[in-house]
Amino acid sequence: MKFLAQYSVKKFSNLSYDAQIKALHKLLRELEYQVANPLQRGAIITQLKELQPLCKEELPPRLKNLLARLSEDPFRLLRALTEYQGSKSMKDSQILLRTGDGTPEPDSAAQNKATQIVVIADNLRSVFNVGSLFRVAECLAVEKVLLCGISPTPEHPNMAKTALGTCARVTWQHYANTIDALQEVKDAGYRLYALETAEPSHSVFEQSYQLPLALVVGNEALGIDPIVLAQCDEIVYLPVLGWKNSLNVSVAAAVALYQIIFGETNAE
Repeated sequence: MKFLAQYSVKKFSNLSYDAQIKALHKLLRELEYQVANPLQRGAIITQLKELQPLCKEELPPRLKNLLARLSEDPFRLLRALTEYQGSKSMKDSQILLRTGDGTPEPDSAAQNKATQIVVIADNLRSVFNVGSLFRVAECLAVEKVLLCGISPTPEHPNMAKTALGTCARVTWQHYANTIDALQEVKDAGYRLYALETAEPSHSVFEQSYQLPLALVVGNEALGIDPIVLAQCDEIVYLPVLGWKNSLNVSVAAAVALYQIIFGETNAE
């Protein structure tokens, strides 16, 4: 795949000086996006070095210094690009995240557990959190995700930026009412575990889990609706050692799911 910002020698030479600077900046942004891709990274660096001498005026000192520091070493390169950008940060959707780092050895026991787990989102408000939840669900190959109430679905225009392609790989369903989702999985024989800071509850690391199960996670500000909580069989929580009593909902779900799937406190 060709990188998006690309200029022929002729096209670049015909640009005004200001347009040439803008073109170099576009290439640098593309370089940061493609920093983990060896072929694209090398091609963009090569083009930058070819185009720099064609600039109609002396380059700004900071830009000139950056271009002199371009390295094939991705870690050194990323540091140089980040220092040049200053305090400007990037969103996940602006970074080509690393994927496919080899083929993990299959863990049949963990896979068997994962296929018996459903995640139920009770009125999550943030598309970022739902997207992150999809990424966790795909990474762990859980059975499906049930999105309830106001929880954004994959049709949301910003979901692609947060889920990063995982929605198409995870089975999901939307329910207008969380109680309906609970009843459906309960009728199918699933035990319901609420991830919440409420009593009575057990640490996720001390709880024994009965499969198949559904893990219920709640709204960022209000937690799980008390009516929903009352329908759950067990309440589990994440112990903390600091001042804040809870983690981001998608992070908390990830910790709990990893414990359920890979932990040793499971009662099949």
